[in-house]
Amino acid sequence: MELQKKDDKKDDINNLVECWKKATGNGLSILDEGRMAEFWNKRSENYANNIDKGKRKKKTDDILEFLEEAGFNPEGSRVLDIGCGPGTLSLPLARLGAEVTSLDISSGMLNRLRDAVKKESLPVDVIECSWWTADIDELGFRNEFDLVIASMTPGIRDVENFDMMIACSKNLCYYSNFLRRGEDKAYRDIRSSILGENSANNMNGIIYPFMYLYLSGYRPSVRINHSEWNEETDWKEAADQAIEFIGRGRDFDEETKEKIRNYYKNASVDGMYRSESDVYTGMMTWKVNGK
Repeated sequence: MELQKKDDKKDDINNLVECWKKATGNGLSILDEGRMAEFWNKRSENYANNIDKGKRKKKTDDILEFLEEAGFNPEGSRVLDIGCGPGTLSLPLARLGAEVTSLDISSGMLNRLRDAVKKESLPVDVIECSWWTADIDELGFRNEFDLVIASMTPGIRDVENFDMMIACSKNLCYYSNFLRRGEDKAYRDIRSSILGENSANNMNGIIYPFMYLYLSGYRPSVRINHSEWNEETDWKEAADQAIEFIGRGRDFDEETKEKIRNYYKNASVDGMYRSESDVYTGMMTWKVNGK
């Protein structure tokens, strides 16, 4: 009977992993590392600048509080931040006394981080690297960190990348991603009426990693957040952002680009396009030896 239970559990995990792979393969995410780096390099200069500073600080404080509740003390700890971006979490953790290794595929994002590290003389080691093809043994990461972070990053795209993350921790992991990302109406319209596609699948972000952990015997602590994004942007800039974001991993012809630009032009008021989106995100922590 015990052997049968183990076989059933193994089948559950295998079926989930197969489903995860199919969901990832059918998505519109960037599959080429060069394109991924190029995409984030373009966004690096203005990334997160349109978010209110007060909201940004509260979001960071909420994450730090969540980590504290999980038993994490940054003072003297070693932290790996996968897909660190411009240092959204790397910098505050370093300021609190952690030794942080910050990894990202985007040189543009890392340049912003390096500037901040140099200005404040913070203990942050910056590494330009893709997590998709990283060798954690060659990097010396295996079982080396008190906390491993993967916060809202496309660096974790499948179970192999997720297992690599866990293997680098000797204590705690933190993961966050979308639970539901209600796209702006323009994006939905463009996908359906211009591209002839269904809406993007927004349920792959945290659902599969959570279920994988649960079936593997972990019991992660979970917190679900809700936010509404409203933004006014020049219609030309909004159109260019849509072409860049929706077109990740492929090249639109000029006719398609012109259709997208015309959509934004017609939907704007006094040259400004107002975007609205309804977003749910999830974050979870778990101890790697806490099954």
